[in-house]
Amino acid sequence: MLADRIADFLFKGGNITDEEKEIICFGLESLEGNLLGIGLTLIVGMCFRQVREAILLWWLLFPLRKNAGGYHAKTKTKCMLISLIILIIAFMFFSAFECTVIFCVVCVMITGCVIWILSPVDNPSKELDVVEHKVYRRRTRLVLVVEGSILLLALYFQLDFVTKSIVIAYFIVSVSLLMGLISNKSKQISVHKI
Repeated sequence: MLADRIADFLFKGGNITDEEKEIICFGLESLEGNLLGIGLTLIVGMCFRQVREAILLWWLLFPLRKNAGGYHAKTKTKCMLISLIILIIAFMFFSAFECTVIFCVVCVMITGCVIWILSPVDNPSKELDVVEHKVYRRRTRLVLVVEGSILLLALYFQLDFVTKSIVIAYFIVSVSLLMGLISNKSKQISVHKI
């Protein structure tokens, strides 16, 4: 990966220590993943002729997904592929239906309740302790309230692209949480069978 090469170059040049190399590599991998996610979101937005929605979606989705947790695939490639599929399905679904005020409000109420109740959903590679669970739940709910307030303003001012972006963000996060919950339960069942 590019992050590993950059960190190795800095380490071999004597610019960083071994510990700093790990930190820099982690940061670069995160940046690389975020840039790839932004790029894929923009490409999907362009394919559906909804670039504004795609740009705004990333800003809305990032803090919500980061705090709510949800499904994480075993590899980064598989995670990116699943995320891309969910993103395409979300854009297809919300392009197929006219986003009336009632439709958007119903979607946000259902998906918002799923997020409010289920979050945070941890994963086997990062199980949350009691304190982390409380902190991430509080953060997720704060983001929901802020984005819900933005939704109300968007509905009032008839900013359809903002409304649609929030609805899609909530949809993606709720699907991710449900998939994570199902994945965690199936792993618990398989462990108990052994």
